[in-house]
This record gives sequence, C-alpha cells and structure tokens, in this order.
Amino acid sequence: MIKEAVYLLKAERIGHGYHVLEDPELYKELLRTKMHFEVCPWSSYLTGACLPDFRKHPVTQFRKDQANYSINTDDPLIFNSTINKDYSIVKDYMGFTEEEFKRVNINAAQSSFLPEKEKQELLNTLYEAYGMVPNAS
Repeated sequence: MIKEAVYLLKAERIGHGYHVLEDPELYKELLRTKMHFEVCPWSSYLTGACLPDFRKHPVTQFRKDQANYSINTDDPLIFNSTINKDYSIVKDYMGFTEEEFKRVNINAAQSSFLPEKEKQELLNTLYEAYGMVPNAS
C-alpha cells in the first residue's frame, strides 16, 4: 500500500507507514528522499498496527535511521489521546530525549503543508525557542 501511495498517488507524507520496514528497498528509497512519516504510538497500540511492546515500535527503527518522522496524536476523541500521551510513550518506553523531541518537531514543521512563508516563520520560531541555528540544507 505504501508503494502505491508514493508512486501512484504521489503522497508527500505517509501516515503511520510502519510496514514500510517490511520492504527494505522501498524503505531505503524513502529515507533517501526524506519522505515524512507521521508516527502515532498510542493509536498504533490500540489498533494493533504494531506489536504491543512499545520498545519494539517501528519508530525505534525510524529513530535509529534518522528518518524524517514526527510524533503525533491520532483521532483524539476516538482514542482519548493527547500529544502528551504520545510524547510520554516515546520518552518513557523508548528513551527519547529533549533533543530528539526538538528534531521531530522541526521535521514536522519542515514537512508541513503550510504555505512556504508561514512554514519558514514556524521554523524560525522553533529554532529560536530551541536555541538552534537553522540548518542551511
């Protein structure tokens, strides 16, 4: 399904996308092109999209590979979820650090569908809040 979404439908972001790890060639290509993965640990647990052990969640591989991904909440009213719950999961079970949260937030902003001017304003706000120098790439 991911391959079809990318090549037929020209998807610019992949919601969840955990099964991409089952296709190493596609995964390598998506890493190379910096495809953005929207990761929602709590909903993936509730829906059975991933193993119930958060330490084995696909985001651990995305993290290891420095993939372009963000941590998100999914259907908050249905799953009784908040961004704090998803952040707590990756912090408590996967050992995410403050620096990693900054990185995934920058990823989210860079991969957003905001108009370019607004995207740059958001990125500048994040860089300033995080005490970071913008990446020239």
